[in-house]
Amino acid sequence: MKKVHESGITHNIAAFVCGLCLLLILLITSLQAVCYWLPDWWRNEYAKYDTPSNVRGEMSLDDAVHVTEDMLEYCIGRLDTLDDTEATIDGVTVPFFTDREKAHLADCRELFLKGVRVRVIACLLLAAFVIYIYVHNGKQKTSVLLAKGYLRSLGFIAVMTAIIAVLCVIDFTHVFTVFHHIFFDNDLWILNPNEDNLINIMQEDVFSDAAMWIAGIWLAAAALIAAVSAIILKRERYSVKSAVE
Repeated sequence: MKKVHESGITHNIAAFVCGLCLLLILLITSLQAVCYWLPDWWRNEYAKYDTPSNVRGEMSLDDAVHVTEDMLEYCIGRLDTLDDTEATIDGVTVPFFTDREKAHLADCRELFLKGVRVRVIACLLLAAFVIYIYVHNGKQKTSVLLAKGYLRSLGFIAVMTAIIAVLCVIDFTHVFTVFHHIFFDNDLWILNPNEDNLINIMQEDVFSDAAMWIAGIWLAAAALIAAVSAIILKRERYSVKSAVE
């Protein structure tokens, strides 16, 4: 009896981990969707905040979008260097990124590629735990365990997300700064708007909007899976009730 109880706990923990892995996969994918997949997202943001006017010198919206696209291609590993990225500022075509900016973006590239690798690991862990649960419980019970595990993990993440969201509303700049201190071991991310145009196109308002879009996509996907999980559990309760009657 004790062995069965311990086995049940182990399977519930495995299901909880499955939920965490799935939510992590959704989060990284949501970030990638905003950065790479939404048509004209950056152009619309830059037009909304008149980003080119924030740059030192006169620069077109097309050039602002161009350097951003190059930066994103570099960060995901599809572009080897930013040395050839140029923009026309005050009528003169010049390299856009300074050495300090390129050094910081090299750190960003490493961080982003680590995120992609973490998603692969999360997918493998998810598959492994699902197989483990299925082998020991069969199809029907597995779906119930996974549904419960997902909702528990979603509840846990929702609390953590709510705390971060409140902190962002109170002081987004502080949260933004703490984020950089956590993920970067140098001060290359501290840029001077009088010397570095990267900080002038990547405005805090744009970062804030990106965070909201990422959170929105993640929440929509998470809510959809939660609804499916709730339906599975409701059907399970109905089946148990019918069997008893």
